[in-house]
Amino acid sequence: MELKYLTSSVSDSHRFEYWSDVVCKHFIPAASRVPSRDDFNASFSVRSLGVLTLAEMSSPRHYWERDAEHLRSGPNEDFMLSLMVQGTGHLSQGGRHVLQRDGDIVLYDAAKPFSFDLAPESTLLVRIPRKQLLFRVPEAENLTAMHLAEGTPIAKLLGSMIREASAMELAGRDALQARVASSLLDMVSAVLQFQMDNTGVVRSSHDALFQRASDYIASHLDDCELDVEQIAASQHVSARTLTRVFAEHGTTPMQHLWKQRVQASHFALREGRVRQVTQAAFQFGFSDLSHFCRVFKKTYGVTPQTLLRGD
Repeated sequence: MELKYLTSSVSDSHRFEYWSDVVCKHFIPAASRVPSRDDFNASFSVRSLGVLTLAEMSSPRHYWERDAEHLRSGPNEDFMLSLMVQGTGHLSQGGRHVLQRDGDIVLYDAAKPFSFDLAPESTLLVRIPRKQLLFRVPEAENLTAMHLAEGTPIAKLLGSMIREASAMELAGRDALQARVASSLLDMVSAVLQFQMDNTGVVRSSHDALFQRASDYIASHLDDCELDVEQIAASQHVSARTLTRVFAEHGTTPMQHLWKQRVQASHFALREGRVRQVTQAAFQFGFSDLSHFCRVFKKTYGVTPQTLLRGD
């Protein structure tokens, strides 16, 4: 269901406070101010799409700031993706600053302080649960406040998907919503990966090996025979070297593999990408259904059947 809020529905003297409260309620608690409250006309619409929340905003210039006090009093760990359809914005976070213009896509993190000076005639927002994004792109926290794949075909494709998803009428069609949300998340992840590969992020050789091996594991979760030797061979290193690199990250290759498997099955169930518990188990490398159910309940406190039913 889509919710629409218009400042024209309240008296002139309360329009800005009304609109600010609406945005904070549905997205991120933050301090907001505006150069002038005279003739403040704004609109905000919001809808759910599977695990995502989509919104469209139009307003005069205004300023948002989320500081340490907001982090304590209104904790929020979601990521926000902003597509500027028409207008401008200046986002600052983590020591980075970016000027957002028409067509630009930027990411910001509600778990950390930021400021956003906005003049959006039209901007589309996607609120993404932290776990869902970091599972796909663990380094997403380092990609805030920068142009994402600026001017490239992949960024234009993501922008088109956001526009189309925001316009789709899928009320009451939960399974389809989940699939569309999952596809949009995958596209966001692809853009972030593109950005990471093209920003000159400096990594140590061990960090690079860890990331490559993690990527290999993520793409082979369905291989129930996957082991340390196969992972090491894929990276042209010894099993001993691979184990040492994973130890630097507080885990082992096999612990990482099984953690990824149970997380992937959890997200597949939660996002509606599987219709049976057996599918969630076998698709991600569990060959024993009973073992899968035990590990799942130990990790998440509920059975996979419960999550599948949406209880």
